[in-house]
Amino acid sequence: MMNRMFGSGGLPFVLAGLLFPAFAWAGPLNIGSISSEPVAEIRKFLPFARYLAKELQSEEIDQGKIIVANNIPQMANFLREGNVDLYIDSPFPVLAASRLSGSKFLLRRWKKGSAQYHSVIFTKNDGVISRLEDLRGKIVAFEEPFSSSGYFFPKVALMQEGFKLVPKGNASDPVGRDEVGYIFSLDDENTMVWVLRGKVVAGAMDDQSYLREARRHINSLKVVYKDPPLPRHIVSYRANLSAKLVARIKEILAKMDQSEGGKKALQDFERTTKFDDIPESSMASLLRATKFIDLELGLK
Repeated sequence: MMNRMFGSGGLPFVLAGLLFPAFAWAGPLNIGSISSEPVAEIRKFLPFARYLAKELQSEEIDQGKIIVANNIPQMANFLREGNVDLYIDSPFPVLAASRLSGSKFLLRRWKKGSAQYHSVIFTKNDGVISRLEDLRGKIVAFEEPFSSSGYFFPKVALMQEGFKLVPKGNASDPVGRDEVGYIFSLDDENTMVWVLRGKVVAGAMDDQSYLREARRHINSLKVVYKDPPLPRHIVSYRANLSAKLVARIKEILAKMDQSEGGKKALQDFERTTKFDDIPESSMASLLRATKFIDLELGLK
């Protein structure tokens, strides 16, 4: 699986001109995403791009163009250079791209009916781990290096508690007494299996995935940490996008759930419920994580 943080630097996959025939005026609205599977990602975004481009015809937008980047630095470059206008993703990639490009937050996306979610750190209910402090000298499993709920925010939570987080090559590597080692499972299902089988003492994922993956084993597990709520997805925009266009896009997105056409486009866009303002409490959590973004990106 491609690493969205520092993966292959290949050319982006672009879908252009499939949404609407060219009109006599300006140009496209470029909508960005990050994925190692560009064709599948494009299919996800098509209903949203079609609807938004149609509603923006009065703003001289003639089509929607979907640009799929390979990783966060490449998406940041696209935003900085004006090749992507809107970028939609979970909080960590959006924060990282914003730090690198100056892009700004616009709205919260209710992806698959969820406005927000929590990161949880869980372990077996066998008495070995009863609190975060018990993780010292042990190895935990995170999902992927670009995951918000399965890596970055649980890692931030541990660092804020004073833990020294150290990446390891595999679960058998030695861990210092003052360290918490971590490895990547690359999948929530793997994380759950590794915890249940004792390969690692704890794992991290979002609360919804935890309940799904735990299923019959829920009584054998316990949550030792739960993060404050995070927006499920964030809509962001490049820093130099026209203020008039930004205002119009915000107006359209905020009203999508109020029309039949908008509801249909939302449903087809991974069962999105609506777009709304990012709550102040969520913004506060995001801002507190900013200094850790710099550490993660190697800027400090």
